[in-house]
Amino acid sequence: MNFFDHQDTARRKTGLLVLYFALAVLAIIAAVSLAAFLAVYWMSGATLRLSDWWASPVFHVTAGLTLLIIVFGSLRKLWQLRNGGEALVAMLGAREVPLETNSADERIYRNVVEEMAIASGIPAPRTFVLDREPSINAFVAGFRPTEAVICVTEGALERLDREELQGVIAHEFSHIFNADMRINLRLLAVLAGILSIGKVGEFLLYSNTRRTYHFRTGRNEAAGHFAAILLGAAMIVIGYIGLFFGRLIKAAISRQREFLADASSVQFTRNPAGIAGALIKIHNGAGTILATSHAEDMSHMCFGETVPFHLRSFLATHPPVEDRLKAIDPSWLARARVRKRKAMEQPAADAAGHAADGSVGFVGSQPVATGVAATAAMGAAAMVGAVTPAHMRRGQELHAAIPDALHQQLHQPEAAQWLMFALAINASKSEPDTLVSLLELSSLEARILVQTCAQVRELDDKLRLPMIDLAIPTLKHLDKTQRQAFLAQLDRLVKADKRITPFEFVLTRILANHLEPRAERAGRIRFRRFNALRDDIQVLFSLLTHVSGARNEEAGQLFRSATASMLDKELALLPASRCKLPAIEQALENLAHSTPMIKATLVNALADLVLADGEVRAGEAELLRAICTLLDCPMPPLSSD
Repeated sequence: MNFFDHQDTARRKTGLLVLYFALAVLAIIAAVSLAAFLAVYWMSGATLRLSDWWASPVFHVTAGLTLLIIVFGSLRKLWQLRNGGEALVAMLGAREVPLETNSADERIYRNVVEEMAIASGIPAPRTFVLDREPSINAFVAGFRPTEAVICVTEGALERLDREELQGVIAHEFSHIFNADMRINLRLLAVLAGILSIGKVGEFLLYSNTRRTYHFRTGRNEAAGHFAAILLGAAMIVIGYIGLFFGRLIKAAISRQREFLADASSVQFTRNPAGIAGALIKIHNGAGTILATSHAEDMSHMCFGETVPFHLRSFLATHPPVEDRLKAIDPSWLARARVRKRKAMEQPAADAAGHAADGSVGFVGSQPVATGVAATAAMGAAAMVGAVTPAHMRRGQELHAAIPDALHQQLHQPEAAQWLMFALAINASKSEPDTLVSLLELSSLEARILVQTCAQVRELDDKLRLPMIDLAIPTLKHLDKTQRQAFLAQLDRLVKADKRITPFEFVLTRILANHLEPRAERAGRIRFRRFNALRDDIQVLFSLLTHVSGARNEEAGQLFRSATASMLDKELALLPASRCKLPAIEQALENLAHSTPMIKATLVNALADLVLADGEVRAGEAELLRAICTLLDCPMPPLSSD
């Protein structure tokens, strides 16, 4: 399956999750109602019949309150997680890697994430660490592929070398591309509702036990308290039953995804030694169990199991480590045993056979076709979310090509803003000094910005998108007011000459898409048919046709061939004067709310249009990447190299 198939499958899994949730809720309501009947039966002196209970108001109230508790528990957790991955890492107390960290391990971690992000065509996720967690584990979270955060344990940073960490990070990136993140967050909310019954039972048991033993009460009142204690104890038991069913739901939805993510990690890096080395260290004693009180909640989201439990074959959210090693290559399990034996005989040899820290090996990798030939062969939609070793090498090359001084500035919020201003100024036809004056800077700041513009102007245009990708997580450290001010200043620079170049559109739209309020939220699907998007397709494909440089009849033919596969009736190429910014933004807004299968066809047709002349211009590649970003489709670097 490709990225779009996974997105479509995730939508169906959401429906399956709703079904499981409904069945679990019905079972819990029945169990709570039975417990309430037994309590009332005891209080009434064994005179109440079960047949009368189902028609009694008490049953209806009990069932209604149980449903209300479950729904409230789910909605409360969903509200807590409304900001996606950032809300989850805040709940866990994870620490964000400092923008200018002095830790070598943290720098390697962030570099690996940035290289993977550039290779896959998404902004670099913000990087977090779970301190005081000595085991090896990791997770990604977010509602959108382009709005993810990634978190690893302190043990993963300390115990894994670079290639092993890269294998784990590649595994987590595959969860981004396979549409696992959104359903994982929803599953958290669903399970919170199911477990809320047990929490209410704990409250009833605790509060009524205190009243019975610490206050003088009458006989009838004491009997009522005792009944509430029994009901509370029963609800705690039912809560554990809910936990059992919650585990079953997790296992049904998440277990097979881990094999797929492991395979994707090997595919991305062409280096099975990376993820296999991490799994071997887990197998040989490092473990994956977490100490946090949220370990149970997180069990389906992490690289490995977070809590110990029995009935592994029924309730495990992850396959056994041995099975994961055998799935990568049967020989790895034997290697794990050999390394464990050597470690017992000679502790210093535990790390033998691994690449040294800082190495970037791609063992057994073969050249993979990229650029025009590869895209024509596999289709652009198949490239979305499909990172190859060639893309990884390209990501590392682009990451390394950014000068160290500029790289450091990309990790400083104020300097990152100035670099984005420099990109906008260099893309404009206006005089740099005139544009700098619009920002109302001091004379010293103005001189620094002019110097920054000169530095950026010397760079290859292919570094512009990677610089934007690296700046986004830094700019997210700005508060809401600072973000709005930054975007307003950038908009002022771009509109100063009363014309918007393709790159200016790319720059402003990608940054706004990730820095505006509610950027972390995924849009709902509103369009399921191409004909409902005719006008939007016409605007977008007309724009890209004009950017391609085609003219007259050639342009018309290019446009018709690109749109013919989508619509019943032939569209006419719009003149450039009708491809204005408001129309383009509205078109992208509507297309972003279409189904994954519609997006797949759109991406293929757009890439075919770009590649029609056998050459990929920087402006075309940037515009295609911006469109894919706004459609939440991670597009790896596309070039004619």
